[in-house]
Amino acid sequence: MHDQHPNTDPAAIQLPRSTAWLPVLAICLSFAAFASGPVFGQSPGQKLKTFPLLNWDGGSTCRAKGRVQDKEYCDSRIMDQIIAQGKNAIPVLISQITDTRELKEPAFDFWNRMTVGDLAYSILIDLFTDSDWKTFNMPGLKTLWPKCDVGMEQCWHVYVKKHGMKYVRDQWSAAWNASKDRAYWDAQARCFRLSAKVKPTSGRPKPQPEMGFQLVEL
Repeated sequence: MHDQHPNTDPAAIQLPRSTAWLPVLAICLSFAAFASGPVFGQSPGQKLKTFPLLNWDGGSTCRAKGRVQDKEYCDSRIMDQIIAQGKNAIPVLISQITDTRELKEPAFDFWNRMTVGDLAYSILIDLFTDSDWKTFNMPGLKTLWPKCDVGMEQCWHVYVKKHGMKYVRDQWSAAWNASKDRAYWDAQARCFRLSAKVKPTSGRPKPQPEMGFQLVEL
């Protein structure tokens, strides 16, 4: 799945990583899944204003395959910290999209350079990508990608040069604000999902998960 190429179909969403991460959108959440204890000195329930993405610690385990929240593919204490924050992590990551500081070494294969904002965006993509690596659960976001036939990093930089990271941040912020009340963490799928909108009834039926977009492999 990491050898995909950009697709301009608004319904097509791809995962970020090495030669394949199309900006996309989605969301899913739930605090019950976060049973881990405090990390990096944080106390339980402490809300953080930023994550130390500049000092990304994924090493060689997070570079080419899987989602960053999957421990079998990515061993990172920073990701442990992000997941422990639950829904509170989302606006923090969104705010970091406009951070232009460059990482000492790109987090993913086939990237020559990567900013904190690039990494924050990539983490958001993964957190809202379902366990099938094809379903993206956040409505209200368009595919953020230009028509482009070159490598993934080049495509992303072309897009950012044209629209700017503030635009990307604002798109994420608007989508999150519209859906955050329905967001929950699915412990089994290890991603954020949305509960379906339910019309008020006397029986108050239990909301069911809302289906997301399908990520398209090319």
